[in-house]
Amino acid sequence: MSWQALPMPTKAIIPSGHLKAAEATDPYIASAIEFSTPDHDGTAAMARTFVEEFARLGWSRDRITTMFRKPRYVAAYHVYQTRGPDFVAKIVDQVLGPVSPTEASGEDQHA
Repeated sequence: MSWQALPMPTKAIIPSGHLKAAEATDPYIASAIEFSTPDHDGTAAMARTFVEEFARLGWSRDRITTMFRKPRYVAAYHVYQTRGPDFVAKIVDQVLGPVSPTEASGEDQHA
């Protein structure tokens, strides 16, 4: 099998995906749906995922906790609004481990 260059299109490329401007007749409407899952706490699973992902990005415990209180992070804020700050703190502790005495006192561990 030999390599061949793909032919260049002869027609103008029509914008699509994120390049296409939304039109009033577009059939898709962005929406969120919550499903009832009696044997699974999807909200807790979602919250744990947020904590894990942002911790992997290098975010601190305080920054992650603050994210849940900001409406701009819609799904995380939903967790905070529906379950409250104690629930968020519990999830953060489950994922990152309990706060050490040094963290609680605000001392810099790397000083």
